[in-house]
Amino acid sequence: MSRPPTLLSTTAGSLQTDSSQAADLLGSSPENLNPGLYVPPAPPTPPGEGATPPEPGAPLWQIETLTVDFRDDFNNFDQGNRFFEPTVTGRLANGDRLSFSTGLNSFTQPAVDRVLNVPLRAAWTRQMGDFTTTLGAGVDVFDRLPLALNLTASTTVPIGNSATLSLNLNQGPYKFNATSLQNQITAWRYGPNLYWQITPNTSLFSQLRLGNFNDGNWEQQSFTRLEQRLGEFTVAANLFNWSFSRDVEATNGYFSPPDFLVTNAELAWRGQVFSDLACRVAGTLGPQRLLGEWSLTYGYEALCTVQLNQVEVDLGYAFSTVAAGTGGSTYSNRSFRSQVRARF
Repeated sequence: MSRPPTLLSTTAGSLQTDSSQAADLLGSSPENLNPGLYVPPAPPTPPGEGATPPEPGAPLWQIETLTVDFRDDFNNFDQGNRFFEPTVTGRLANGDRLSFSTGLNSFTQPAVDRVLNVPLRAAWTRQMGDFTTTLGAGVDVFDRLPLALNLTASTTVPIGNSATLSLNLNQGPYKFNATSLQNQITAWRYGPNLYWQITPNTSLFSQLRLGNFNDGNWEQQSFTRLEQRLGEFTVAANLFNWSFSRDVEATNGYFSPPDFLVTNAELAWRGQVFSDLACRVAGTLGPQRLLGEWSLTYGYEALCTVQLNQVEVDLGYAFSTVAAGTGGSTYSNRSFRSQVRARF
């Protein structure tokens, strides 16, 4: 599974996910193969809004936010991935942003020794005219595996007044499970995201990813979501397609279907339960095709956000029966998610 920022958003729109994280997560984690769990982040703030130039004599790096992500993913095949990753973000004296993140992640799986991982990353973001560019690099430290480099790059640009296009590139260990890490599988992933606010209540999100793995495998995935808001309710149609040049699940340990398609309908509600509590609940239903065979899948999720002055806390749970392997049994993927955000 991938590193994991959650991809759920709340009524207040407080939970945001950058392009590179979204790209990394969507096609890497079994429980996130259900595209109905993905709510695209709001378009970036237009240039010149929400930013204030640093005052004369400002410190070299002024801390602005602390974000702590926690996620516990597990399924009915006793595979479990647990992520704990804090990130500190601050503004440099010239207005650029610099963030540092670390954490402690664990990967467990039957008949495979547990793998512990400490990610170390730094990312720099600059806005140049209409373009917002992020470059990041770091290393992944493991308890019983060699060090591995990780790289990320993204550029986002508005298209007119209602659309945003981003180009994304990521490289690093493929954190699907303990076996893929033990086999030292790494991947380059690249491709565009498009977010289009068609009308105030109608939006389209589309993503294409191509992947090149160090074991010689090639990946192609696409995801499209059309969403219509009806007051506090949302209806959406999702389409997810994923294919690999070779199926190496039996040898290298990661789900690599030559033919995988998921399409579903989603009904969601989100609203302000109390003045400081916002929640979102959603359910999905639709067919999937794996290796030419069709089956019906469903999923549901809930996420609530509590706001306490300068601190926001998210707590969420997600369940999905979308396949995450070709073991021949019904999959049930579960995920507990939490994020704490503090502003300074």
